[in-house]
Amino acid sequence: MKIINSRCGLNMAIRSAVLVAITAGLPAAVLAQSAEDSLRANALFNWAEYAYPQIFYPAGADTMLIRDYMVRHYSGSDNYLGVNAGTLYGYGPAFSQMPDAGGDIRYVGKVAEFNDIVSNDGFGISNGKALRISEAVAKDADGGADWFELYASGLEPVLLSDYQVRDGADDRELITLPAVTLNPGEYLVIWATEDEVPVGQYSVPFKLGANDRMQLYLAGELLDDLDWDDGEAPQGYSFGRYPGPQSAGQLLVPTPGSMNKAVPAEGAGIVLASKLGAVGTMSSLEMHEVSVNFSESDYVAMINNYLSSSEKTWIEANVEIDGTLYTQVGMRLKGNSSLRGISLNDDPATTPWLIKFDKFIDGQDHNGLEEFVIRSNTSVTAINEAVALDLLQLAGLPSQDAIETSFSINGGAAVLRLAIEHPDDEWMKKNFSSTGALYKAESTGDYSYRGEDPLAYDDVFDQEAGKDNADMSPLIDFLKFINDADDAAFKAELGARLDVDSFTIYLAMQELLDNFDDIDGPGNNSYLYYSTEDDQFTIVPWDYNLAFGQQNGDGGAPGIGGFPAGGAPGNGAQPPGAGGPPAGGPPAGGAFPPGGPGGNPGGSNILAQRFLADADWNALYSAKQTELRNSLYASDEASGLLLLWEQIVRSSGLVDEAVLASEVLLISPYFE
Repeated sequence: MKIINSRCGLNMAIRSAVLVAITAGLPAAVLAQSAEDSLRANALFNWAEYAYPQIFYPAGADTMLIRDYMVRHYSGSDNYLGVNAGTLYGYGPAFSQMPDAGGDIRYVGKVAEFNDIVSNDGFGISNGKALRISEAVAKDADGGADWFELYASGLEPVLLSDYQVRDGADDRELITLPAVTLNPGEYLVIWATEDEVPVGQYSVPFKLGANDRMQLYLAGELLDDLDWDDGEAPQGYSFGRYPGPQSAGQLLVPTPGSMNKAVPAEGAGIVLASKLGAVGTMSSLEMHEVSVNFSESDYVAMINNYLSSSEKTWIEANVEIDGTLYTQVGMRLKGNSSLRGISLNDDPATTPWLIKFDKFIDGQDHNGLEEFVIRSNTSVTAINEAVALDLLQLAGLPSQDAIETSFSINGGAAVLRLAIEHPDDEWMKKNFSSTGALYKAESTGDYSYRGEDPLAYDDVFDQEAGKDNADMSPLIDFLKFINDADDAAFKAELGARLDVDSFTIYLAMQELLDNFDDIDGPGNNSYLYYSTEDDQFTIVPWDYNLAFGQQNGDGGAPGIGGFPAGGAPGNGAQPPGAGGPPAGGPPAGGAFPPGGPGGNPGGSNILAQRFLADADWNALYSAKQTELRNSLYASDEASGLLLLWEQIVRSSGLVDEAVLASEVLLISPYFE
């Protein structure tokens, strides 16, 4: 059985159905076959929009009756979902790998097969009569009255006057709801005010507070309780059940009389302010515009000089950031392996840069920011690195804040580029202390001991900060120890010379982030911070453009697949072709496989090797990896960050939706 034999026929049928609905004076959402069929189909559609927003968008499309099928068309992706006789069908690019049911209509599975996961995510349908408190606004954006919303979540209509509500303490009076019938799947807003409300609307004589609750009763029995604390329902936002009407409460965008909606990127600072930072004063929650102008001849000379000598020379540029113009700003190439193959034929807007405001004008800065980095990335969105950097900070490591920018050079087309903090004296002061020293490991070197002469380390380490506090001597002494100390001395003294707890977290995070280009990788990517007060080093993470299994030259992600046959995504499966973790997924714990953290084949960092060769430290690493997987991945912290960065990138308008969706799908399976 199929929905329609051709896309043309389906589109014509949709237009016809909508026309009939309008002509008859009916709502665009049409009930098909029975109320139960309609409710279960809509619950499945709503769940699919939540579980796979990259495929089914925009969310909240009308449900239409087309030749006995309930259908939703997602115009953003040109995909269709349809239900008939208890079977779910799909049509469009997301379903190309599913079994053909005829005429390019694809069989997805029986609706009943999805019931458990739909219910687990809060979209379940109750038998009989059921009523839920869906949403509440305690402080309207424009100073209007408070309100709460009720939702009929069962298979039978409910008469509201059978129910009572109250707010706050248990000793407050129960208020009987108005004599209104809600049909299954319907919402109703009740104003919480002692003032009169317009005819045809309903109210209860109390107000809601910033730290309050709404309780629903039937015959003296508590049926539902929506409880929020200070900060969870701020002005202009609501607190309600998400993602489904049976879910727990969280901060939302107010949607009176309709399905609840999560907070988008522009408001997510209220939820995730402690989890995202800023590059200088440029908030990570917003897109930023960076426009650069420089002399073409200066640029040509800089590239030619680099190609002939590998020297990274500075050029002058005018740089405008979010409307503020700076002149004589210093710019030079940034990176090592990311510059391989660079030529004058490359678009300079896609090149990695170090931008330094005070290179040619002493004291010049952007609201206190002296320099930042335009990153190199193998993906279009750089969302993998943005998420990785935030997760490192959530794990307790000193990392770099990031922002997405609309970046252009000499009036050319803007491209999406990730910008991050550059570890310098200001960064060191912010994350550690102004009294320490910061060293960068270069890709041309390793952690080997090369004698006492500082000149022997010129090509393998650069001192980036704290040059007035220490020279290369502490680093040379540390390298000598980790290379030459016998096993007993290494075990006994390492804790005094290195922040072992931080290093354990660092190693565990490389595995969780599936980052092979780390301290043990080909790029030797790391900084080392030296505390002059404690005479101790800390390994600092750096360069995560290959996190989550990215490889140089990936150039983005493969296309989107459809639901796995006979089952629903979200049970650990992922759409075919979506990419993601290597076979078997990231290790769940235990000793490192050969090659060291991040799975780098043939890694040879002496510090990582000796640390993990010790049974006690290896066990500590294993335990830390399990702990971090639970606290970051199983807790949905990581998924929330991914969604947030996805929304930020989408707001730029610079990336095709299919590309964004495919790059998100490369990362999301790590968090399941």
